[in-house]
Amino acid sequence: MNTLERDGMVRKERAAYDGRAVGLSLTDSGQEAITSAFLAHNKREQEWAGALSEDETRMLVELLGKLTAHSVDFDARHRA
Repeated sequence: MNTLERDGMVRKERAAYDGRAVGLSLTDSGQEAITSAFLAHNKREQEWAGALSEDETRMLVELLGKLTAHSVDFDARHRA
């Protein structure tokens, strides 16, 4: 967070209810950086997925849905 604060992306403020707690918020520059990164990432994903036919896209969505639905059966957040 110190680097992001130094670069003007986030603002740190001590919480009024507890001097040990710190609240974080995005600055305008931070919001612009995140928005720009998201749009660029989304464009790359669209180009990447554009190689798939309509049927392949439908199949991918179904398979990802199946994987997501079954991820609750085990702890998918951690690697073995």
